[in-house]
Amino acid sequence: MPRLAAAVVFTVCTLTPFAFAQSKPADTPTQPAASACASSATLDELTKALDEAISGPGNKDRTCLRELLLPEARLTPVRKTDDGFAPRLLTVDDWINAVAKRGSAAFYERQIKVQSDTYGHFAHLWSTYEIRETPDGKATVVGINSVQAVNDGKRWRVVNILWEPDTTAGPVPQKYLP
Repeated sequence: MPRLAAAVVFTVCTLTPFAFAQSKPADTPTQPAASACASSATLDELTKALDEAISGPGNKDRTCLRELLLPEARLTPVRKTDDGFAPRLLTVDDWINAVAKRGSAAFYERQIKVQSDTYGHFAHLWSTYEIRETPDGKATVVGINSVQAVNDGKRWRVVNILWEPDTTAGPVPQKYLP
C-alpha cells in the first residue's frame, strides 16, 4: 500500500501543475496565431492552402502564399493577345503586385476537382477551379490549373502554376468537372 500511495502522490504532484498550466479560463477565446499559415504536408492540404492564400482582398498580406511557393516559382496565366493566345510569365512578386492593384476588391478561388500524379518528390496537380466574388457566391469563372510541386520531405511547395479560364479556353470539358 505505501508504494501505491507514493505513486498517487507523485502523479498528483507532477501532473496537476502541468494540467493547470495548460488550461485557460472558460471565457478566454482560443485564437490561432495571426501569421499561422495552413499546412502543406499533403497534396490535399497544399490545394486548400493555395485556395486560402490566393483568395480574399487584392491587398491582403501574401506571407502564406510566399511560404507555399518556391521563391523562383512562376505563375503563368494563358491570355488573349493580338496574335492569338500566349502565356504571361509572372514571378511571385509580379502576381502579388498585379492582384494588389484591386485594392480591397476580393475574389475567392476554390478547387472543385483535383487529379494528381506523383513520382518521387514531385507531383503534378490538374485542378478545375471556380472563382467567386464572395466565398459562397455563384461561380463567375471556371478554369483549369496545372500545378507542379516538390516535396522536401516535410511539405509540398509550388514550382509552377499554369492556368487558363473558360473565358479564353471555352467551357471546361465534363471529364474535369465534379
